Amino acid sequence: MSDSELVDAHVHYWRPSVNDWYPALRSRSIYRDVLPEDFPPSAGHVHVSAVSSPRSVVDEARWLDRLRGETGFPSAVIGTIDPAASWDEIEESLLAQAESPAFRGVRVFSGFDPAADTALRLFRFLAGNDWVFDLVTRPADVSSYLPAIEKSPGTTFVLEHAGWPDGEEPERFRQWRKAVASLAGFGNVDCKISGLGMALGTTDPDRLRPWVETCLELFGVDRCFFGSNFPVDSVAGTYADVIGAYRTITSAFGSEDRHKLFAANARRRYRLP
Repeated sequence: MSDSELVDAHVHYWRPSVNDWYPALRSRSIYRDVLPEDFPPSAGHVHVSAVSSPRSVVDEARWLDRLRGETGFPSAVIGTIDPAASWDEIEESLLAQAESPAFRGVRVFSGFDPAADTALRLFRFLAGNDWVFDLVTRPADVSSYLPAIEKSPGTTFVLEHAGWPDGEEPERFRQWRKAVASLAGFGNVDCKISGLGMALGTTDPDRLRPWVETCLELFGVDRCFFGSNFPVDSVAGTYADVIGAYRTITSAFGSEDRHKLFAANARRRYRLP
């Protein structure tokens, strides 16, 4: 499968030279303009918002729509909300973001309490509109999400960054596997295998293999797909390194399963055109 057949389920576009919507990233080397032309040819990109001033997300959505009109990318957008806002403000923000035909759901990077009434209300609102909740959590925090997921069977959840491993030591791997397995038990949770370069500091296929193969074992091929997490994963290697590692790890799979993992599943989940 060539890059042009890849649907990258997790990319970030930003243009801090013009739009300073990401203050949390200012001190990092990745805080440079990143636009569709900085990626190899692809069948699709799912942009995931990284705004750290959530009230800027509607401005970002409108910028992305203009970019989409000029370049055809992003193919789909996962926005965000301010978890500290009132429900009326959250709903208003969601509806404003949804004015874009590319809008597919949200993630909340920090400050989200899955036990709060707002969480259940959000999950039900997303379900009613066929929108996705991209789930950001670390192994130690997964258990806090389980009751809310159980109460939200109609909501589609996508676990980001393979559950965000926090170390390669055997005990950390065991804790991560247990946490991911608890999420895999819900049929409405998919797994986005992404962010491993960021989490583990490497794109070496041999070091990533246990994590990737565990996700595939627990969720199955039909509920997994790959994302580059670029430019963030550039801290560990090039774009070709990241995608190449995932391809190496899955090289023994049949062509149909590889197509699902690298294109078809993400296309279906995010309803790409």
